[in-house]
Amino acid sequence: MTPDLQIYLYWAIGLVLGYFILKDELRNFNTTFDNRRIGLIIAMAAVVLFNMVIYSNSTSYGSRELDPLTLIVFSIGNGIAETLIFFSFFKLAETLVGKVVQNPWVLFMTGFFVFMIYSGLIHGLFWIEILPEHIVDTPENAIYRSFFMPTQIMLALGWSLCFFWYRDLYSIFLFHGLVDATMVYCVRFSFFPPIFS
Repeated sequence: MTPDLQIYLYWAIGLVLGYFILKDELRNFNTTFDNRRIGLIIAMAAVVLFNMVIYSNSTSYGSRELDPLTLIVFSIGNGIAETLIFFSFFKLAETLVGKVVQNPWVLFMTGFFVFMIYSGLIHGLFWIEILPEHIVDTPENAIYRSFFMPTQIMLALGWSLCFFWYRDLYSIFLFHGLVDATMVYCVRFSFFPPIFS
């Protein structure tokens, strides 16, 4: 199976999981914007901007050209579908543990832990194999690489709090899409043959 078909299948799985597991969150947008939520959104936006700096200085696209259509399709498709997979696992873990424990921070940490385990596995076993070579390993980039994993953890933490406190998937779709747009811009791969020669 070609890489693009593998990604489309992955997205299809995400949409199915989201439909069955997260339908309440998808249908009912929380309209409460208290100070905590506004602060969280600002913090998530700041981490996404910081991630853009870190990612752009830790990767190289070599001679590959940017495909704008792939950038748009991947940012929207993966921003939605992978978010649905992440938080399907988060909600399943939270629900199962909630049958025996009611402490909200235990529930949050369980969901967050399962999210992080899944995220690490999917990136290590799937995305690294699918994406073209793009890691820059030079002394000049060492400082940026040292911030890469802490930044990913901050992204995941912000998204998890956004879901746990407000059941807000739509803000996460947006921020995940921006992270994916940064990745496509920095890595540069194409789903599609060029329209114009």
